[in-house]
Amino acid sequence: MVERELKLDLDEVNRIVHNQLLPWWSDIRVYVDKAKQESTWDQLPGAVLAVYRYLGHPVEYSIKMAAIFKMTYLASFIHELVGDDEEGQVYDRNMQFAILIGDYIFGCILKMLVEIGADPLLDVFSNTIAQVNEGMVMKHKLHANPEKVIAMTRASLYRAAFLTAARSAGLAAEVIVGYSRLGYHIGMALEIQASQGFISETVKKHCKKSLELFHFINQGAVLSGTSLELLIRDKLDGPLARAAI
Repeated sequence: MVERELKLDLDEVNRIVHNQLLPWWSDIRVYVDKAKQESTWDQLPGAVLAVYRYLGHPVEYSIKMAAIFKMTYLASFIHELVGDDEEGQVYDRNMQFAILIGDYIFGCILKMLVEIGADPLLDVFSNTIAQVNEGMVMKHKLHANPEKVIAMTRASLYRAAFLTAARSAGLAAEVIVGYSRLGYHIGMALEIQASQGFISETVKKHCKKSLELFHFINQGAVLSGTSLELLIRDKLDGPLARAAI
């Protein structure tokens, strides 16, 4: 039942993203098709829905927040496709459009946050977008360690999702920090595994930390079938994490 509801919610997320970007959809379709090949395209909004619903947020609000995070990922993904001189990037209209459409999507995100009354979270999004951009600079200019780049560009989105869900729920400051850390470690486990294609020791470490944080935050709660618990059980306590516990 929960899995079917989650699928229906993800379909609604995709509908919202499409409608928000409808004026430019035919132009950005090529970028969307590329983004769909990345596991983040479905994993991130699924994680957003999981934590928002777990913390008792209304369905409609949770879906719109998942759409906002999906659009944030899409905008950063489009910007990430813009190379530099060393990569043979051609300074043409395609490059200019990629930069401008990414900025346009960020504008749509800010507008949506205000429309749904989530403008108190603008600081989290501005900080996260800055962190993602810093991660891309580290990747292209400083040739940073791939795991460090994932932490800045992908895991930071999961961290922001869990942080905003906890903050919007009015939880205590220390609990918000716990959810923020949980989101980060879940993001690292999922994204590193996807990038490497195998379960490394680093993935196991983040899986184990995710499990510890989840049970600590919930005082050892027994899994009972919510979408967040399914994420923990099926992704982190299952194929990815079994060797770590």
